[in-house]
Amino acid sequence: MSLYLNKEMIAYDMDLHRPKGSESNIQAKFIHGTNFTIAFWQFKTGAKIPEHKHVHETATTILKGSLRLTVDERTIYLHAGDTFIIPSWAIHYAEALEASEVIDVYTPTREDYVARQNGVVETYLTRSQPAE
Repeated sequence: MSLYLNKEMIAYDMDLHRPKGSESNIQAKFIHGTNFTIAFWQFKTGAKIPEHKHVHETATTILKGSLRLTVDERTIYLHAGDTFIIPSWAIHYAEALEASEVIDVYTPTREDYVARQNGVVETYLTRSQPAE
């Protein structure tokens, strides 16, 4: 078992759809367990997570700020203190309505994020699992 402290975690640029040369609007830090991943997200105002889906069930908690989240064509507004569960394979996307900090807990482990930490730039979010 490993223990990670936030100050020791590396922030990754996860704004994979932005124009080349522009500033990142999305940063994330990850902790991976055997059957889960915890992601600590920082979004700048207007940051967008494109429409996608994945096998992972996700518990999203807003620590600071607010998001507009659409899940299977249902749009909700989340604010600091709110938690929402995104079911496995649900089509979803989000936009930060203001600078926001979010924790996502995924199960099973996000192997694509493990790969990202190991230097892989493209993940299924960029090429193989867009919403259909």
